[in-house]
Amino acid sequence: MNKIIRKLLGKFNIAIALMLAIVMAGGFGGATYVLASGTSTFGQTINVGTLSTDIVDAAYSSVASPAVAMNAVTFSFAYQTATGSFGSATEQIYVSNSDAADGGWTLAVAPSATTAFWDSAGTDFDFNDSTASAGDGADTDTLGGQMTVDPSVATLATSTCASCVITNITKGASTAYVEGATNSVTLLTAAVASDDIGKWTLQGVSISQTIPAEQPAASDYTLNMVLTVTAT
Repeated sequence: MNKIIRKLLGKFNIAIALMLAIVMAGGFGGATYVLASGTSTFGQTINVGTLSTDIVDAAYSSVASPAVAMNAVTFSFAYQTATGSFGSATEQIYVSNSDAADGGWTLAVAPSATTAFWDSAGTDFDFNDSTASAGDGADTDTLGGQMTVDPSVATLATSTCASCVITNITKGASTAYVEGATNSVTLLTAAVASDDIGKWTLQGVSISQTIPAEQPAASDYTLNMVLTVTAT
């Protein structure tokens, strides 16, 4: 009895094997069989980022209260010039383009308003008067003093990007602020051929400021300056 069962099972297994072979071969009696695919297509979207500027430290973290300290001068009966440097190892001027400005961009610096001035609790002086000691008639005030920004002497470098370069990014020329004529100074200009994706730093922009004659002594003169990066 056991021999008969084994023979039947053996024939049954042969039949199953034959059927599987026919299916795998793709046909039986003219019919075609298609096995289900085990492949799934995944989709992914990477959106364009932003064009931005900031003041960052050596670790590329935003500096909470960046500042530029001009050299101290002594009270004088004649006009004089103070100097400073914008952008340092601990307060770097920073630009990031995350594929947002494929046609290039411009980085500029300007005071918060054309009517701004070096402000002190005692008295003030100007940043955009084309004469050193008094208002020239074009200003909306009678304050003297003028600031000149020279980015041409600064150091431009790439930041934390793997393959970006400084090619096709040009530093601006030495420029003085003149109210109503030159209200903003260009620090960097990125051409169309510059990298669409990149990060850059700028250090050592030269700043000079004429101070009117007999400007009162004070340690709290301040002027707010704003960085702006614009796609072109």
